[in-house]
This record gives sequence, structure tokens and C-alpha cells, in this order.
Amino acid sequence: MIIPQIKYPSVTSPQQLIKTIKQWSLFGQIALTEIDGKSIDDVKAILRKLGGTVDIFIESESLDADGQLAILNEGACGLLNRDSSLDTGIVPADRRMELMDNPPLDQAIPSSTLVVLDSPSAARISELEMARIDCLVDIVDLSPELITDFFNTVLVTDRPDGLWSTVIVDPIGIALGLAYSNYESLLHAIETRCGTYWSRSRDDLWIKGETSGATQQLLGIRMDCDRDCLRFTVTQDSPGFCHRNTHTCFGQERTIQSVVERLQQRLAEADENSFTYRLANQPEMLEAKLLEEAKELSLASQQSDQDEIAWEAADVLYFSLIAMLKNGVSLDRVYAELARRMNRVVRRDPGIQS
Repeated sequence: MIIPQIKYPSVTSPQQLIKTIKQWSLFGQIALTEIDGKSIDDVKAILRKLGGTVDIFIESESLDADGQLAILNEGACGLLNRDSSLDTGIVPADRRMELMDNPPLDQAIPSSTLVVLDSPSAARISELEMARIDCLVDIVDLSPELITDFFNTVLVTDRPDGLWSTVIVDPIGIALGLAYSNYESLLHAIETRCGTYWSRSRDDLWIKGETSGATQQLLGIRMDCDRDCLRFTVTQDSPGFCHRNTHTCFGQERTIQSVVERLQQRLAEADENSFTYRLANQPEMLEAKLLEEAKELSLASQQSDQDEIAWEAADVLYFSLIAMLKNGVSLDRVYAELARRMNRVVRRDPGIQS
């Protein structure tokens, strides 16, 4: 797959870098390269902010063994190098990637290698994809046309109309519905970063929300393992993806998202008789309930009572969601923080038995 490469010296400020990463996190991966020692602290701060929303690879000759460990613990998904300088005693093998610059077509490419393409073409990127090899492409070379040409080359379909099935999900992975894409709709989606599909009934572009107002911001595009299906990750504006004005086309479901929507409704109604509304507007009351329920969950866990643990965990989650929503913290932001922490490298004392 394409991994957009952002050369750190070309970015004017940390704020600009954050904006650039968000712009190019379309494929779920980013490589930050040519980072010097003076920039490490800025990069760590960016990893703390974005390390859970996109897989960020880091390339820096300034990192010693402790620095390599620290950058992974801040949320980097992997470290890149050209001279095998990474400390193999510190950095796990699956978190190290070798860079290979512009290999000829007939050169064997080892596993755990990323190919750097200085003059990328859709054909060459597609060849690497067919061999299951990812490549770094400088963002200055990543035009919407190049990206769409790549997808057009590697995607397959058995539909007579040639369309690609496209699953649409929200930021926490809930399926909103199924649509179809072709070259024209995919190019439009990448150019505008809007949810754009191909309408089979009208035989024309379908820009989601253009008439209903239920617009989508395109966050990510992925192919499945057989390259016969696309997945769009989007933010979905109200009233939802479905023409029946629901969040998904699969009807009402009991998910964490439906719980959030119910709580948001309670807060918006501003009913003084609502326990949820009162909790959100009485900080002392919410604090007391959070502490109380966390303690009860702890006690239930010591008793190994599954029913009681489920009950108390639901209470803790309910009060936690209120604390989040009253402060404008979304579920996907919490998911991203958990994902960032998954990138940490646990450094164990060799004398401690696991």
C-alpha cells in the first residue's frame, strides 16, 4: 500500500505538521522522515496527539537506543532506517523496517522492507502491492490521479458494470451501509475528501448529503485482502447515512454508539428531571458517582462474580460517557488514545519471570 512520506524539514511548524498528517492519513499510515535531534520533542508531542488515529513511522538518525524506545512509547508504530543502526536489543524486530531506495524491477526485496520511490508511477506502486510490499511516496508526488490510477490498477470486480463494492463505516468501525465506487467517484472522493460514490440508478456521481445535508467527511480508504472491496471511513453528519434518517442502513442496533446517541439526546433536552442531565451539570455529583462505581467494580472483580462485574462495569461506563460528553470528548478520541498506548514497548527486567 502507499505510505505517504512527510519530510520533516519541509514542514514549517508542529501545527502545520499536524494538519499535514491529518490530510494524508487517508490510508491509515504515515512516515515522518529526516527528523533531527532538535525536532524530537515536537515529534513526541505530535505522536501523543495523533499516534492513535494513524500509524506513524519515524525515521531519524539522531535517536540512540533509549530515544528509539521513547519514540515507540509515545505512539510511533515503527522505526525506519537505512543503515541497520537500530538497536536490536531494544527495538522488537516487528517494529523495525529497512528502507530501500528505488530498487530495480528484478531486485528481490526482503521482508520487513519499505521501498522508497522517488519517481512513483501507478504501475510501479501496483507491482509492489501485488507483491505485498508497501512503498513510501513523498506527498509532493501524491496526486489524486496517481492514487486513483493505483486503485484502478489493483482493484478487481466480478460485477458486469465494473463497480467496486464499498463498505462505509464510522470512526469507531460501525458499518453504516454499502455503496459502489468507480474511477470517477473515487477520484472525486480523494480530491474533495467527501463521501462520494456511484449511483447505479442515476448512473452518475452520488455525493452523500448534497441534497439531504447528511454529508460525510472522508477519513480513510482501505482495500480488503483480496482487493475486491473498498472500505471508506467517514464522519457522518445527522440525521445519518440511511434514507430513513438513521445512523446506519441496518436499523437500530444496541451498540456503544447508540448509547452515546441516547445520552446526547438527554443532554440536549435539558430536562431537570433527567438523571443524566443533572449529572452533567452537577460536577460534585458526577465525581461522587464515578468514585463510588469504580470502587464497586473493584470489589466485584475480587469476588469473580461475572454478573456483578458486568453490572458495575456498565455503571462505570455510563458515568464515564457522561463525563466525556459534557466536555466534548468523542468515543473515537478515546479509541485513538487506547490505540496509541498499544504501540508502547514494554521493557522487562530479564530477572523477572513472565
